[in-house]
Amino acid sequence: MFLSKNNTKGQIGIAFHDGGVTISQCSWNQGRYVHPIAARINQNPRDLTSESWQTCINQAGITGTDCVLSLPPSIAHHQVLRLPNMSEQEVKEAAAWEMVDRLGVERSTLQLDAIPVGAGGDVLAIAIDQQVLSGLLDPLYAAGLRPTAIEPQCISVVRTLSMLHRRQSDLSVVQSVLDFGMHDSAFMVIAGDSLVFYKHLDHNGMQLIEAIASNTDVTFDQAERMITSSQEGEEDADISKAVRDATRSTHESITTDAMKCMRHYGVTNRGPVSTHLIVTGSSGWNAHLANVLETSCSQEVISDRDIQHIQALPSDMLSSSGWHIALGASLSSVNSQRQRRGSDATVKDAA
Repeated sequence: MFLSKNNTKGQIGIAFHDGGVTISQCSWNQGRYVHPIAARINQNPRDLTSESWQTCINQAGITGTDCVLSLPPSIAHHQVLRLPNMSEQEVKEAAAWEMVDRLGVERSTLQLDAIPVGAGGDVLAIAIDQQVLSGLLDPLYAAGLRPTAIEPQCISVVRTLSMLHRRQSDLSVVQSVLDFGMHDSAFMVIAGDSLVFYKHLDHNGMQLIEAIASNTDVTFDQAERMITSSQEGEEDADISKAVRDATRSTHESITTDAMKCMRHYGVTNRGPVSTHLIVTGSSGWNAHLANVLETSCSQEVISDRDIQHIQALPSDMLSSSGWHIALGASLSSVNSQRQRRGSDATVKDAA
């Protein structure tokens, strides 16, 4: 009842995230993930060989050769641009020249694309160096894989968090998202299953760990365990207070940026406000950040694990960095704009 094709077989989703790679594959049937698989390679993606890819694919039990790559801003430059009303081809051309000018390189050295964001004329421009891209693709080809698409990380995240919002009427369901990783973060607004606001943020999980280590005089590994116990709700009162005090400044800075993003979205899109704020990402959820966000943004703050279709995923998968990106990439064949149903009344047409 959620897609025009009830049963969607996913490709291999490959997420370059947090300094490593997460590989996943799943199917989607009647609003549920079917046979989800995820494997993690904690190695610099640029150092991976064809043998590394083959070993990981075989050990994970992933089948097929078609794969979709999801790239973070650290690999593919992201830039939100405001452009006049033009045709799709003209928008892509204008965004390409703008990125070339900003990066100060020859256009022939870049692979470029542009994605409309919201209704206010914003465009998310993406640029990646051709040599960097070749360095990522060549080992995949040598391993027998066949990359069919490349997409920015935020698009994969949006797809994962909006799998149950695919009807035309769901465009009125607006969700804010804080994707908070170990090395980077972003704030997004989703209307139905469409990205309507995006901004890369200068915050990351490393900052939280470093703040705990410096303020409590513990090692980096101990600080990491302290923040992890907070995420899992297992910390004692003394550790909880120490973590809250050490991270307060960073959390308040994150909250300030989140409020600015919400305000910007409200001014540029003039659409309905979000009903809640979802926190996702490998370093995202902890009670202290959630409390600060909920108080300052006056919105319910929920963890990605509390979303209906994500609750059923295995706990070991949810603890793997980048799972939310890799799953979204795996289901990239679900083209929301083309497959979204025009009317909620035509339930039988979804079968």
